[in-house]
Amino acid sequence: MPRNGVDTESDDRRLLELVADVCGLLDLAELRYGLIDAMRRVLPSDWASLNDIGPGPGEVFAISRPDGEEELYSKFQQYAHENPILQRHLSTLDSRAYRFSDLVTRDELHALPLYREVYARMKIEYQLAFMLPGGPGRVLAIALSRSERDYTDAERDFANRARPYLIQAYLNAIAYQSLRAQVPAGAPDAPLVESLMRAGLTPREAQAMKLLALGKSNHHIATALGISHRTVGKHLERGFRKLSVTDRSSAADRVWQLAAAAEGSPAVRKSADALLGELGWGPRGPRVEPP
Repeated sequence: MPRNGVDTESDDRRLLELVADVCGLLDLAELRYGLIDAMRRVLPSDWASLNDIGPGPGEVFAISRPDGEEELYSKFQQYAHENPILQRHLSTLDSRAYRFSDLVTRDELHALPLYREVYARMKIEYQLAFMLPGGPGRVLAIALSRSERDYTDAERDFANRARPYLIQAYLNAIAYQSLRAQVPAGAPDAPLVESLMRAGLTPREAQAMKLLALGKSNHHIATALGISHRTVGKHLERGFRKLSVTDRSSAADRVWQLAAAAEGSPAVRKSADALLGELGWGPRGPRVEPP
């Protein structure tokens, strides 16, 4: 039902679609592209990018949809720190979503070398951006850009609603990568399947859950096992029930804990539990704070 001129039911559906798109992406490389693809779908934009910006000149890593020209990427590395939204974050540590139009006039934007050397050539006039947790001294930003119309207040509010869930997805992928690094080399596949079968899963359910724990999407699982998407969903549904979990992130956590225990490696289990505790994961999966 609309409230204050905003179709909240439609927004809720879009938010659910966004969370569904990214929550199962545990591989960091896949997640980075998955985040910007998903945001570009729910908030239609000419450009979407994930920018990892360090403190020094040139310490910039960026990926975008669509891909940009190499020359523009080099210019962006040179002038990225001029972005008004980034400047606000650096001065206030406010990581919420802002638009260019919230912070500067069109004339002020057009006066920036960043605009003249990069945005003007990309026909970018409007931008909405927000921050995710970055490494020490670094800023990780998702930026959506358009050429012909600004982002509305409702679209900015939607980005702020989505941000906690995207942060959690990113933390889940970091935790997954850390846990993978601690499992003995050459050990993953067989112990994963065997430990899942000992937990009561059928061989096919165990194979599907193993691929989920390796960060694969339902599409990849279906292709790898030669089964339909519907069958993948049934295998995962039964696997979740048998492992007493309710989502992909907590399922992956449980699979790796079972594998570590099967390997007789209490150090791996202890390290995994400590890491998950630091990230706010409980025995039933990650804790997501309300937006």
